[in-house]
Amino acid sequence: MLSQTVVSVSVGGLLLLCIPLNGWAGSIDSNDTTDLLLGGVGVLLGHELGHLVLSQTKDIEFDGVAIVYSQSVLTPQEKLRVASAGFQVQWLLSELAFKQLQKPSTGRSRDFAAGAILGHLAITAAYLTFLKDDAYGDVTAMAEATGHSRNKIVKFLAVPAVLDAWRLWGDPPPWVPHVSRGAKGWGIAWAWNW
Repeated sequence: MLSQTVVSVSVGGLLLLCIPLNGWAGSIDSNDTTDLLLGGVGVLLGHELGHLVLSQTKDIEFDGVAIVYSQSVLTPQEKLRVASAGFQVQWLLSELAFKQLQKPSTGRSRDFAAGAILGHLAITAAYLTFLKDDAYGDVTAMAEATGHSRNKIVKFLAVPAVLDAWRLWGDPPPWVPHVSRGAKGWGIAWAWNW
């Protein structure tokens, strides 16, 4: 059975992806919407698979599709790695999507890439708002593992998301992609070296 949190994120993210924001590829039609949704769902699946793959290397309990950190015997380092694995994967996928958007091609691959970036932004927005205080959520697990507050964790998660929104919808200065990639790289390195 799917947990209420996973259903909320999935439905909320999919609704966000239906907003007709398609400035990267011209007018929106049914193919564009399908590709946007596929890109967004792909990043959501990538996020969850990141947790699943890493958790398979540890003795971690599951409640449906949700990881139950409190019933697992993990060191703080292991807990941080598993809890942040979804963000690590979505950050890597978002950078691959931005690379695709930089190519001169148009059409479906660009819409799929834009959908992937929108999915990354929707997932992050969910964790910055209504999932921030979820007792079984990624932010809570990262906060418990590190001793940092949930507010501090979400502030860091917001940095690459805000910069990526600027990259997608605006005309940012050349330093913005570098800072976004640097923040993502620092976050991944921190999770593995903390």
